[in-house]
Parts: sequence; structure tokens; C-alpha cells
Amino acid sequence: MTAATRRLDLTDPRTVARVAGQAGLFAKRRLGQHFLVDRMVLEAIVEALAPSAGDTVWEIGPGIGVLTAELARRAARVVAVDLDPACIRAARTTLRGLANVELVAGDALRADAASLGLPDDHLAAGNLPYNLTGAILGHLFEAARPPRRAVFLVQREVAARIASPPGGWSLATVAVRSVADVERLRDVPASSFLPEPAVASSIIRMHPARQMDDQERAEVLRLARATFQMRRKTLRHGLARALGDRAGLVEAVLARCGVDPGRRPETLDLDEWRCLARAAGEMA
Repeated sequence: MTAATRRLDLTDPRTVARVAGQAGLFAKRRLGQHFLVDRMVLEAIVEALAPSAGDTVWEIGPGIGVLTAELARRAARVVAVDLDPACIRAARTTLRGLANVELVAGDALRADAASLGLPDDHLAAGNLPYNLTGAILGHLFEAARPPRRAVFLVQREVAARIASPPGGWSLATVAVRSVADVERLRDVPASSFLPEPAVASSIIRMHPARQMDDQERAEVLRLARATFQMRRKTLRHGLARALGDRAGLVEAVLARCGVDPGRRPETLDLDEWRCLARAAGEMA
């Protein structure tokens, strides 16, 4: 690492503005770009991920390299993938001298551990675009080789939803929790970013926890998707939509699983969704 790189404070908004300007980088709303300028939050992400000297980290959306530089100080290797060529240009400047960093211009949704040359026990981290959070989390943890641990900055509302206990679940919660465990670690104010987003964020930590095979998961999500389309109705109504308005089948499926037909879909846990999907398949 050069002396110039050591002195560069990438959490200083003035530095961010200067580096971005030199690279022709302007935060793009369509890419959900908001650059982290809060050192305490930066350190919290790294501590939560806890990379060791032998770890490889896949960073999604490095921006100008603020998190990348911190990860590179602790991990053996950081592979940072960004879709925006201007971010790659900026990061090449700020990360100059860090031999264990690889910058990849590309779409993280089209990449995987094999194509990036990552080991099976790799970690993942990033400040995720709000509009792509669900797609990215699904892509990572539905993969044959998911990260063994991941820490992300995401929209606070999304973090609350996917980390919540039954009672506040959504279809996204069912989808994510069927492949991973999720912890909501702390909230992050909008003032921690440049430019400031319109919403607050949260740090989440995830571990792979595949609860079922692909076929069973597809059946669970098919049933949950149809039922959540009527989430303001009771399960009796939502399952009727999912099962072709066959009232007798709905009652039989609910009875087999011991689920009150007056409950709402957001109150079910993963085991109950699995039971309903299995019973529906066997009794249809």
C-alpha cells in the first residue's frame, strides 16, 4: 500500500466528491448509488463480517472502494464487482497499491462463485442497491455455492421484513428464510451516505440455511405467492385462490396442518408453509 492510499479517507464527503468528479462518476438513481461516508458504520460492517487473513470476500457494488479498502486490510483477497464503469475507474484510483483486490466490471446478478474463481467458503459483503436487494440475496443464497457468511447494507424496511419473526412476514421473507438465516444488526441513518437516500438503512448478517430441496421450495413459494396476493384476507381466502377455489381441499389442507383458517399469511412460519404445500400436493 502506498503512503497516498493510506492517507486517503474514503469516508470524508470531500474526498468522495473529489474522487467521483475525477472519475466522471455521478450517483445514479437507477443503480441505487449512495456512497457510505460514516466510519463507524464502515467498521461495524467489517466487524460483523469478521474476515480472517485467509478469507476471500466477494464485494457487490464497491463504489469508490470505501468498504473494499477496509476488507482488503483483513482478508486475503477481495473480488469487487460493479456494474458502473465509472465506479471501476474511481476504485482503481483509490485502491491502487492493494495487490489483494480484484476489480471486476460486470453484473453481480450474472456472476457466481465459479465464474469469479471464489473458494467454496468465501464471504460476501456490500452496500446493496435498494431496488435490487431481493434479487441479489436470492441469487447469492439460492446458488450451489452460497457465501458462508454475508453482511450487507440494505433498506431498513427490507431488513425488518426479512429478519422478522412470524407475524410480520412477507413473500420475500419466506423466499429468503427458506435459504438463509438473517440477523438485523443495527440501523443506519440516511446521513451516513452521500447523497443521502430518502430512507434509512440497516446492516444485516446472513448465513446459508437451506431448509428444503429446490422442488419443495418451488411448491412453497408458489403457494405463498398466491396466498400473499390476498394478504389482507384470511388464509381460508388466500388458499382458495391458490388451490383453485376448492373449498373442501382448503379446509382439509388447513386441518391436516393444524392451522387456523382465520389466520393471515404473514403469521405463518416456514414449517407451516412447508406443511401446507406438502398437504396441498398430496391431497389435490
